[in-house]
Amino acid sequence: MKAFRLVVSSPDGNKFDGDVVKFDVRGVEGELAIMAGHTPFVTSVLSAPCAVWLDEDTKKAAFCDGGLLTVGADGATFISGSFEFTE
Repeated sequence: MKAFRLVVSSPDGNKFDGDVVKFDVRGVEGELAIMAGHTPFVTSVLSAPCAVWLDEDTKKAAFCDGGLLTVGADGATFISGSFEFTE
């Protein structure tokens, strides 16, 4: 899988900033799996478990308190009220 840059920010500062192969979150319309080359868009994200995939085999589980996800040609930015890795 091809990697892309993901930045996850909260009021406490950046919680993650690096290359990932996938970012799983729950959008207002359902589950989302963001991968490199995804169509650019902006959406609200619900409070729910989420996951940052560092590579095809390494998943870091997390919980987010909702927020706003922006996906662009150069990567994705997720701004959340709260984001904590659970592992």
